[in-house]
Amino acid sequence: MYRTILLLILSIFANRVYSQGKKYPDHFGDVFKSKKCLLGKKIIKGDVGFATSKISFINDQGNLTEFFRLTNKVNLNINLFKDFYIKNTFYFDLIENKESPPWLANHFYAMGVYNWRNKTFSYGFENFQPNRFKNAQFDYWTNLKRGLFFVNYNYELSKTNFPKIPIFFDKTSKLVMVPLLRLQPEFVDANNQKAGNLRPILGTNIRYVIYKNIYIETGLFYYPITKTRLPWDPDFTYGFGIFDYRAFKVNMSYGNWIANRYPWANKEIKHGFMNGEFTLNINYAW
Repeated sequence: MYRTILLLILSIFANRVYSQGKKYPDHFGDVFKSKKCLLGKKIIKGDVGFATSKISFINDQGNLTEFFRLTNKVNLNINLFKDFYIKNTFYFDLIENKESPPWLANHFYAMGVYNWRNKTFSYGFENFQPNRFKNAQFDYWTNLKRGLFFVNYNYELSKTNFPKIPIFFDKTSKLVMVPLLRLQPEFVDANNQKAGNLRPILGTNIRYVIYKNIYIETGLFYYPITKTRLPWDPDFTYGFGIFDYRAFKVNMSYGNWIANRYPWANKEIKHGFMNGEFTLNINYAW
């Protein structure tokens, strides 16, 4: 019953936020008619909404288990100065499942310099380990050591600087390529137990904005030390959606970020299109 009430409250909230967005397109400082404290400074921003994906795994009895996970997904980004951010992603499960595996995360976090401008570097630390609010397989300190230091470079092609490329339909079309290097201080084996130190990962992310806010994207990855590639490490990732970075805008997206293998590669775990994450959210800025 309480989940139904929560969904109803969130639906009403989303409708009200969307209505406010038509009047006040920038931030909550406009909504409350105030520029005091943090209001209107855009120091805190992110999005709130719903996310769902199919979870497929082999349980302790060796049987294939599948269920759909439905969560409230909240992104909270704190911009302390210039391009330095502290980022958090929280998942609050709306449906309890007794068979939920201990590696299913409730919290991802990152910190560093994130620059989306053309021909710029970003660098910092990201942690996508199975951080959980309760019933954790590993504590936060263990997971912290298994995070990733990263550096990447943004390179953008658009109609402005490449007017003769036919894939750019107007000034909103662009192709963003982001080559990257990740270094994991401590890595695990297929059983999620410590296997060694200093695992490098090379890759590139590519996003093609077709028109206005409609995009498709992919990522390609290479593991220089082959034996350190784990069953859930992707050879490639992919996604698509409609995304508007401004506050009070409704976005829809799909992303599939783990366990994808090239057709000629061995696929260690069951994973398909429905195992990706479907998200519906609304941006905010404080």
